[in-house]
Amino acid sequence: MKWNLNIDFRNVSVVYRRELANYFNTPIGYIFLAVFHVIILLFVFSIAQFWERGRSIDSFFESLRIAYVIFIPTITMRLWAEEKRSGTIEVLFTLPFETVEIILGKYFAALVFLAIALGTTLFLPVTVIYAASPDIMVILGGYLGAFLMGAAYTALGLYLSWLSRDQIIAFLLSFAAVFLLFLMNYHPILQHLGSFKSAVAYLSVSWHFDAMYRGLLDTRDIIYFAGFIFAFLYLNNRAVERSR
Repeated sequence: MKWNLNIDFRNVSVVYRRELANYFNTPIGYIFLAVFHVIILLFVFSIAQFWERGRSIDSFFESLRIAYVIFIPTITMRLWAEEKRSGTIEVLFTLPFETVEIILGKYFAALVFLAIALGTTLFLPVTVIYAASPDIMVILGGYLGAFLMGAAYTALGLYLSWLSRDQIIAFLLSFAAVFLLFLMNYHPILQHLGSFKSAVAYLSVSWHFDAMYRGLLDTRDIIYFAGFIFAFLYLNNRAVERSR
């Protein structure tokens, strides 16, 4: 099945505005942002001992890997599952939109919500800059890596949302998948994999993020993220096309 690339971005924009509005038309979007911040602040100032570690920015970027395990499934679980549950998917499919246009509209809305969430964390690096002397390029690379890591998980979560009619099931599927990808770069587990640990770590999304937040901007990491995102958007397109 080929992916139709005759994309009308006016149609994408219609879906995008509808989906983005859904995050803020009810308190749920604000609750998601609040939970995101609670996880980060708990990790940075309690578990990671930010002040005791010399006000290192590393603790903030490490917290994002953990926060995403919960945050990304929450912002993607409803994208398809709620459409199926409520029956609005039938109305959506009657519109003269290509499948890829609908997918991109939903995906871009989730990405913008992700960007807003990241934007609201800027006070932490500002605190570090004020209290210490971090490398600005490390902070910029870390935010770029954090966005790309989130974008990859969002593409995965969007696809998994299609596989369920229930938001809770969609959340659990995405949570399990993101958590598995997180564990693939968890050093105590990698130590037991012997000669396979490098290959397993390379497949992990967070492994590529780690390199970027340490200031190592490598085109291979960018290519990995782009390929990961494209793969799951493509799988989503194929799955939806089979059902239309």
